[in-house]
Amino acid sequence: MIRNNQTVSRLIELIAFIIAFIIISTCLMNALIVKGHSTEARMYDVYEGYAHNTDVLFIGSSHAGHLVGRNLWRDYGIAAYTIAGNSQPVDILYHSIVEFLKYETPKVIMVETALIPDDSMESPDTEYEGRIQNGAGFRYSSNYLQMVSEQIKNFNLPLKTEGIQLIYKWPLMHDRYKSLTKDDFVPDTPYFVSDTEPLYSVPEQEAQIVTSEERGPISDIGREYLDKIIDLCQKENVPLVLFHTPYPAPEITLAQQNTIADIAAENNVPFIDFNYLVDDIGFDVQTDQARDLNHLNLQGGEKITDYLGKYLLNNYGLKDHRQDPGYDTWNKDLQGWQTLQVKKSFEEAGSTADYAELLGNQYSNYVVIMTLSGDYFSESDGSIESVLGKVPVPQDFQAKGGTVILNHGNVLFYSADNATYAFSQKFGNAIVSVNRHIPNDEFISQQNAENNNDGIYIWNDNYIQNANGLNITIYDSDLDIVINSIGIDPCTGEE
Repeated sequence: MIRNNQTVSRLIELIAFIIAFIIISTCLMNALIVKGHSTEARMYDVYEGYAHNTDVLFIGSSHAGHLVGRNLWRDYGIAAYTIAGNSQPVDILYHSIVEFLKYETPKVIMVETALIPDDSMESPDTEYEGRIQNGAGFRYSSNYLQMVSEQIKNFNLPLKTEGIQLIYKWPLMHDRYKSLTKDDFVPDTPYFVSDTEPLYSVPEQEAQIVTSEERGPISDIGREYLDKIIDLCQKENVPLVLFHTPYPAPEITLAQQNTIADIAAENNVPFIDFNYLVDDIGFDVQTDQARDLNHLNLQGGEKITDYLGKYLLNNYGLKDHRQDPGYDTWNKDLQGWQTLQVKKSFEEAGSTADYAELLGNQYSNYVVIMTLSGDYFSESDGSIESVLGKVPVPQDFQAKGGTVILNHGNVLFYSADNATYAFSQKFGNAIVSVNRHIPNDEFISQQNAENNNDGIYIWNDNYIQNANGLNITIYDSDLDIVINSIGIDPCTGEE
């Protein structure tokens, strides 16, 4: 009887250990998986449900990532989600569609074709910078292992070296232990539906988009996976549209895209080659192309998106969902996109006066944290006064120093007469806190004073920039994004 009890007890312990091991392993793998950054396939956010209710899936290389402007949602109410990888190989493109369809049912799939014919696919990068980076967002599944087995076969990869690296996602995934951040546990912007970093540059030299009637061969692998994509969409009964963004492409690229156009026509698949539509949409290389003459800048992307918005509504019966429940991802994405433009404006402010003017226009939209510390009176050039004059701080703030927190224009906290203080407020998952360890007069009297007297903490990161002067941190509490953080020196007005 005692032996039976011991056996049962050990069995329970073993089961508990196995359950604990599975839970810990799952949490660890979820942290290690590559999250959705602008140049990586963003499957993680799909797994987390942020692509739910997707109307249109855009997929392909960085050309697709820089294409879809937020005007597709803003002006047409089309819920489009983009999985674009930097130089995304066509085999990973195909398996990304397979993976996406396991979780969502888009009404249209739009595949960008820039890299489908690329002959370099026959000689994969042995460093796996592009291949693992694009595939690292996949969870382990039969689809992922099928993709890896195809890569090992297609590229004759030695199983004991390169092959095992792909199976284990080494080194990209398993080399991240030391670099894990809070974003790996609570991602900042999982609601973004496309790239977050648009290109603003324009070409530095004259360029011209041309067309061609020539046909050029595409790689065997490119043709194989293009056929697979077409067959998959037919099997899943999801309309497929192929498209090619405009840029001054070389002759071989034009010829290869013409071959893709022929394949599309043979399979009754629409193919939109924007090189042939530049006049129709008013596309100008000198204003709408980025400096690299390869990608679209923000203005060019919005022109293409505007065309696609009309095209999709007219041909696929899509509805305007802007007023419908269940589309919070896209509303928040548009809000985040607009906030990122504000963020860029702060970063590009050319002077303290410009910064002050911008702050005066924007403070009511965000949480603004301001500290006056150290020797902020010394030989002041008026820069601090010019900034504080644009926001509704208490009248005695500059005289007393300390900290003021404005929450959408209203005073949330003011240190007032307190020589030392500590305050914290929770916004969503983030805690914003401020403190002063020792009185400011005592701090000034110390030689070689460091920045460690004051703190402006968000997610435990200290945003204090200067020991002496005005420190400002602007935080979007709705989106959990730090818009800007600067320190203004009282003597020079330096930011």
